[in-house]
Amino acid sequence: MDLQLKDKVIIVTGGAKGIGASIVRACGQEGAIPVIDGRGAEAAEHRQSELHRARVSRHLIVADLA
Repeated sequence: MDLQLKDKVIIVTGGAKGIGASIVRACGQEGAIPVIDGRGAEAAEHRQSELHRARVSRHLIVADLA
């Protein structure tokens, strides 16, 4: 599916786990540059490593946006 996301930066709050992680993966597969925001450093870093192995450009923010 082509969602026309190539090279677009997508910020995904809660992107380290669950539905957010699925959105991050899908955006990365579409050529977007996901920015993962997660409260838990361990889960967020795991997601970042997963994307690194898949050769997806990505960024990570570990913070509580409340």
